[in-house]
Amino acid sequence: MYLGVDYYPEQWDAEFLEQDLARMVSAGINCIRIAEFAWHLMEPKEGQFNFDYFAHVLDRAEHYGLKVMLGTPTATLPAWLAKKYPEVLSVDEVGIKRHFGGRRQACLNSPVYREKSALISTKMAEAYANHPAVIAWQIDNELGHETSDWCYCNHCEREFQNYLQAQFESVEELNYRLGTVFWSQSYNDFNEIELPRPTIPAKNPGLMLYFYRFRAETITRFTREQATILRKIIPQSQQITHNYPGDYYNKAQNFTDISECLDVVALNNYPVWGGLEQPVEYGKIAMKLDQTRGFLPGKNFWITEQLIGAQAHTIMGYLPRPGQARLWSWQAMLHGCNNLIYFRWRTATKGAEQFCYGVLDHDNQDGPRYHEMQQVFNEARRYASELNQPIKAEVALIYNPDNIFAWKIQPQSVSMDIHHEHFRLYQGFIRHNVAIDVIDIRQAIDTYKVVLLPAPLLLTKEQITKLVDFIQNGGIVISSFRAAIKDQDNSVYFNQDNPWLKVAGLKAYYIESLGNNSQVTIRNPSGVEYQAGVWRDMLEVTTGSDAQTIYNYSDEFSSYAAVTETVIGAGKLIHIATGINDKEFWLNLASQVLSLQSIPARLTPDGVEIIRRGNTDFILNHNNHAIRYNDLELEPYAVLIEGK
Repeated sequence: MYLGVDYYPEQWDAEFLEQDLARMVSAGINCIRIAEFAWHLMEPKEGQFNFDYFAHVLDRAEHYGLKVMLGTPTATLPAWLAKKYPEVLSVDEVGIKRHFGGRRQACLNSPVYREKSALISTKMAEAYANHPAVIAWQIDNELGHETSDWCYCNHCEREFQNYLQAQFESVEELNYRLGTVFWSQSYNDFNEIELPRPTIPAKNPGLMLYFYRFRAETITRFTREQATILRKIIPQSQQITHNYPGDYYNKAQNFTDISECLDVVALNNYPVWGGLEQPVEYGKIAMKLDQTRGFLPGKNFWITEQLIGAQAHTIMGYLPRPGQARLWSWQAMLHGCNNLIYFRWRTATKGAEQFCYGVLDHDNQDGPRYHEMQQVFNEARRYASELNQPIKAEVALIYNPDNIFAWKIQPQSVSMDIHHEHFRLYQGFIRHNVAIDVIDIRQAIDTYKVVLLPAPLLLTKEQITKLVDFIQNGGIVISSFRAAIKDQDNSVYFNQDNPWLKVAGLKAYYIESLGNNSQVTIRNPSGVEYQAGVWRDMLEVTTGSDAQTIYNYSDEFSSYAAVTETVIGAGKLIHIATGINDKEFWLNLASQVLSLQSIPARLTPDGVEIIRRGNTDFILNHNNHAIRYNDLELEPYAVLIEGK
């Protein structure tokens, strides 16, 4: 395993390099990640390249037996580039050009920026590719993060027009499929199509979906270009990766497409950030980790930035408690990370990240975080064989970038959170401590026994066919509300029954957005009740259908179903037409489904994970209080390792 730290030697006086590297080795570090923000250092003036600094760092790392991941520096363009070529700077949706001084201000559709990025990456790879310390390359840094996935400049407008021209045979086809006749939005030529900037009152949802796809393709193309450059130069033994920021449900990106350009994927794992007063709940962290593992199925992943201290650019928030960084590190490794790097070695004293606390504090002493890192690394090496074992899941949570985009374009309820709707279906299964793959809808599902299909607003007929085949062959699908309203163009299906509800033997004439403050009650024949929100479809069982009503609404729509089951072939479709809030419902549902499909499970108290690798149980207590599980007393944030 590679276990290390992010290191920025250029930010410190030269005398610290030897001290730092020797100190790292004594702490158990065997890998450092460097250089991803150092464009100016390597090209201080246009066309004048100097790679001596990091060549020296690599030499000294090799001397100490440290391996190195190098980052191409394209996330932070130098001042000379922004000054000489201001057209490389991106533009926000109201037309304001972003200024130099932060990071990721460049437009990925700027020809000059792409040319200069290609050149610095080429020169850097030629300079360092054959150095024995180098084991991996990271392309850029957190592409799309902090709204950098959006740009509305003239370059983007021309590229968007070209993108649409490649998607449609003619502008007449675009007009028809996107319904531009509505509000007289029809186009005579592709060059009449503007970027969907703010307007009154709403934008064409079909055009918006293609704009999301275009933004996603922009990042994929840039990644592919950079990966192609590196592969022509570096040895095959060196891996190519990119570090995802992890906010997978709020980005105009297709992470599966990006991942297919890479050898291995990586995640920057921050369970808490900035002004957050509490960390993200442990189940959502687990889902993010499972999704990262799913981008390249069958492969483990890197953590290129693992939080170890409080983090902020400007506003401070939650302080990780003693032992909590160890807990989060173990959670990451048990969900598929097999190489872990902490952010960062020493906390910065200058620049925007002065309050992003690393392994060492500003005083440069061996403090509690240093010793916590040492403990994790010692333990990880002891259990490396267990951590490198493949994770075999029989449950899959499906995500669909187009579906996520469609919900972002038209949330339909002010309380709609598509990230949480994925977690709503995931939560009962993670409480039962079964392995779950989070995979793109285009990936194969025939090896699973259970598929979770959250709020599939956009569902194509081809996808429906694949899911029906899965059910008929013995699988169970659990789907939720507003299913299959839209097609691939973000248009509502017309002149036909809803294609997903038809599979289930259902109709939904009545629908209701429940907003932030509205709750409804659902009830089964035994009188068990649960509360629900966000949205509800009032389901009717169609004549001759095999669908069974499990829960009804309890108000004036009490004759309509909220939860149904339909046997289809050898399998079953369970459809949940509202956002049920009670955890008990999801626990019970998961228990029933796991039992039906003969999937081994172990239910633990809320906040406790137990994951088995080989003959070893790893028990994690994410709670801020002690808790008893079986005969074990788990202290707050405990990681207990039990060999069997």
